[in-house]
Amino acid sequence: MISRATFVLFTVFCLFSFPSLKAELIWEKEVAELEASHETRILILRFPFSNTGTDPVLITEIKTSCGCIEPMTPELPWTIVPGVTEELEVKVNIRGKKGAFQQTLEVLTFDKTTELGIKVEIEDPVHRTMTPEERNGNLAQSKADRRAIFKGNCIECHVKPTHKKYGMTLYESACGICHASEQRASVVPDLTEKIKNESKEYWREWITKGKEDGLMPGFAASEGGPLSGSQISTLVNHIARLKREQANEK
Repeated sequence: MISRATFVLFTVFCLFSFPSLKAELIWEKEVAELEASHETRILILRFPFSNTGTDPVLITEIKTSCGCIEPMTPELPWTIVPGVTEELEVKVNIRGKKGAFQQTLEVLTFDKTTELGIKVEIEDPVHRTMTPEERNGNLAQSKADRRAIFKGNCIECHVKPTHKKYGMTLYESACGICHASEQRASVVPDLTEKIKNESKEYWREWITKGKEDGLMPGFAASEGGPLSGSQISTLVNHIARLKREQANEK
């Protein structure tokens, strides 16, 4: 019985000794595109291909553009015999990513390099459009417990995006998601007018402790929220800056 090593050596010898022999890999697609939820951690993508030639083809190496991509192949070199259809499976780790995610990998044979592309559109939990059912359900939860936005699935939108954020970026992720949204609920106030009229002391108290008889929870860590004292200070300072800018526009 011929060993695998002997077969591989014989195949290599044939490929280099008889250049007139035909061997070619044809890929069903060279770019894999799909959409993924923000909760997705691992994707498995498949690139079908076949050897349409008359001789074996050896895949000698697969290079990736990122450590988050892992080709799941047999031991290399991978021999593709004539007339056979195979699949290159690729494991992609998109944990913590959002928006457009693009990477490449190169499949090397002895005489050719084929570049394959990966394009994944990952849902942004902060800016995605909620269904009416989701919105009504969230509103009901907030009425029952104003700290509900810091629990369960709401963590993805109201807690994680605030991590290590300060000033303007914190305002956008912690405040703007509700108060500046195009889909802002009628019970959620637009802050434009309030910023014009309220003091820094008001905002510090409101952000820290929330509104006891309303939907607004306290965002301070002492109140069960996600924000540190320094984060709240930079948030208050940013709101004060917005107030000055509005005054200068008059």
